[in-house]
Amino acid sequence: MKSMQAMHDKMMAAKTPEERARLMQEHMKLMQDGSAMMGRMHAGKGGMGMMDGGVSMSPEMMGKRMDMMEMMMQMMIDREAMKPPAAR
Repeated sequence: MKSMQAMHDKMMAAKTPEERARLMQEHMKLMQDGSAMMGRMHAGKGGMGMMDGGVSMSPEMMGKRMDMMEMMMQMMIDREAMKPPAAR
């Protein structure tokens, strides 16, 4: 999550459209990697999540997952706001 936050900060501070575009590509890769990691975390805890008759993720892990999802959503919103009007 720290690397995603650092990338977000860099993207928001970009001065030129070229720098912003390059950082957006890096940001998308970082988000995809984060999503894959969340998928692996979930799969490693019982597959479907309810295989053992209950929620297989601890409250702490669920909180971390939710924090990451919220951060990723905010980054996507910020990224969309940075696009030129014609690209939306």
